Amino acid sequence: METERLILRPYEENDLADYYRILSDRGNLYYLDDIVTETPEDALTSLREAIALMDSGDARRFAIVLKNHPRIIGGVGYDITDKTPLGRIGHMGWFLLPEFQNKGYITEAARRILAYAFEEDNCIKITTGCFKENIPTQKVMAKLGFVQETDKINTRWHDGKMKERLEFAITPS
Repeated sequence: METERLILRPYEENDLADYYRILSDRGNLYYLDDIVTETPEDALTSLREAIALMDSGDARRFAIVLKNHPRIIGGVGYDITDKTPLGRIGHMGWFLLPEFQNKGYITEAARRILAYAFEEDNCIKITTGCFKENIPTQKVMAKLGFVQETDKINTRWHDGKMKERLEFAITPS
C-alpha cells in the first residue's frame, strides 16, 4: 500500500536490523514497553511472529518505509481481536523512530491502514488505546477520528506505577 510519502508493506525477515533498531529503543518505546526487544534474537522472534500473524490472517502488520528512504522507519497495523457475523474487530497500534516523529507520518500511515481495514478487510470497528498521560498519541487518535470509549478506562502497571489507560474506537464513516 502507498500514501503520498510512504510505502506500507508486510515485514520480511531481512528487515531484522531495522526492526531491532526500532524495537530495542526503550526510551522511544516508553509507552510500549511490552513490545521492546532486548536482543537481536528477541527481535527475530518478534519479527517472525508479526510475519506469521500476517500470513495467518490474524493481524495486519506493516513496515513503514519512506518512498525516498530505503529503510524501515516504523510500523503500523492491527490485530484481529474478534470476528462477528457483521465483520471483524481489530486493535490498532503503531511506532516510529524518533527522528521521523512530528512529521505526520503516523497519521498518514494509520489513515491508510484504517481505509484498508474498513474498505477491504471487512472490519466494522477498530480500537486502540494509550496511557492517559500520553497526550501526543491522544492527539494522533483525535486526528484519525478515534473516539474515547469512556466506559473502558482501566489501569495497568507501567514504569513502577499504576496508571490509567484510555481506550478509543472508530467505525466506518
